[in-house]
Amino acid sequence: MASQDLYGDLRLWQNPDQVATDDAVAWATAFWFWKTNVHSNAQMQQGQFGASTKVINSGECTGTFNVQFAKKRYADYVNVMKAFNINETPIESGCYN
Repeated sequence: MASQDLYGDLRLWQNPDQVATDDAVAWATAFWFWKTNVHSNAQMQQGQFGASTKVINSGECTGTFNVQFAKKRYADYVNVMKAFNINETPIESGCYN
């Protein structure tokens, strides 16, 4: 789908290594994924941090062991916000709760 949307052909399907070897393609596909799958998510629109984890790394949202990774990702996000003096409280929900 990314190849069709970005280039109107199947070049990425025929040669997926382009995503790893061409910076412009890597950025384009990452932005395409975000715009198509993450940003448009209703939970993301409500500010639920966990929703982004669920869309990008859904495996972290299930099972006790994996949920620990999601909880750490959220804690890291909170710490980054503090480091940048962003005084908002992020909404953790959307992944495992």
